Amino acid sequence: NVHVRHLFFGDYQGTPGSVVTFFAIDRLGHRYDGQNQLGGIDLAIPTGSLAFWEQRLRMAGCVVTATLTSLTLVDPADTPVRLLVTDQTLPTQLVVPNDVPGENQITGLINVDLPVADHEAEKTFFQTMLGVTPENNQFKLEAGNTLTLKPSLTDSIKRFGRGSMDHFALTVDHEEALPRLGTIAAQHGYEVEEFADRGWFKSLYVRDPADNRIEFATKEPGFALDEPLAHLGEGLGLPPKFEAQRQAIETYFKTKGVDFHD
Repeated sequence: NVHVRHLFFGDYQGTPGSVVTFFAIDRLGHRYDGQNQLGGIDLAIPTGSLAFWEQRLRMAGCVVTATLTSLTLVDPADTPVRLLVTDQTLPTQLVVPNDVPGENQITGLINVDLPVADHEAEKTFFQTMLGVTPENNQFKLEAGNTLTLKPSLTDSIKRFGRGSMDHFALTVDHEEALPRLGTIAAQHGYEVEEFADRGWFKSLYVRDPADNRIEFATKEPGFALDEPLAHLGEGLGLPPKFEAQRQAIETYFKTKGVDFHD
């Protein structure tokens, strides 16, 4: 949908695993998380940065619960976020030049919580699609990242709304893996929503047994496809297939008070 902005936040190069994205949708109603949902996200911060982040978040008006190794809060859309201390630090070439010192910058997404009613069906799905066996209710992925199944706290029906998580993405090593995963999903009765070429990456979207959207995405060519790295994110980035509509898209958003040249 070219009338919905997709905001990407990540390290200097937009490295896969560092990026969290948001859809900017006007007048979106209240969400109901329901029995099955995508839960909160955990972001990794370097050892020694906890006090910096606690002060920064409190000064921004966030209500923060602090432990010796984590900070827990909800963002303005009521999405649960947790900052976890790890031994990771950003390499110099990935540090974003802003007011957060490089030694304190978030290094990436480290865990996603997935509250679902049927843990066995969910375990089978990820074992089938990823070839990874869970330890208790947690799947260990690349670079120490994890996917954690949680108990459902409600039996209500889910309704998408403000702060809902639309999907989470798992990377694949090469494009050829996408049709193979699509075939595996179809053979096991999982809904294959679509194959998509986003320009910056190619994706496969599959629905899990809890009806959550799971994306499998390539790591390349990356966000520098259509913008110089030094100016990444400063303007409107478009996949090549939408480039011919750039002027019309920018004009539309200008009527909404969004100027990509400001």
